[in-house]
Amino acid sequence: MNIDWSRIESLVDMEDPDDQAWLKDMIISLLENMTVRIQNMNQFMQTKEAKDLQSELHQIKGVAANFGLSALSEVVIDAESKVKSGDIEASIESSKRIAPIWEDTRKELQVRFGG
Repeated sequence: MNIDWSRIESLVDMEDPDDQAWLKDMIISLLENMTVRIQNMNQFMQTKEAKDLQSELHQIKGVAANFGLSALSEVVIDAESKVKSGDIEASIESSKRIAPIWEDTRKELQVRFGG
């Protein structure tokens, strides 16, 4: 499992229909946002723009942490750490694992929230 569901459920009162609707909207926004982030990350990996890659990884790390996307968070932390230390090649190798993990995570989210 790629998601800490208790983290997502802690964001709202799961008994409140309004909270549930808000959470669904947030997840749909997350799905759209991450599509763009993954595209950006792939571009920065190709151009080897370390500063931009680091920034994009940092953004993905925050999203992953906020929504309890534990599998994604783990690999992004590793990739960001490597680019911060100046090892762009190692960061790119780690970053290559992000899109497939995101795809599995996205499918898990869509099963529960649609979108």
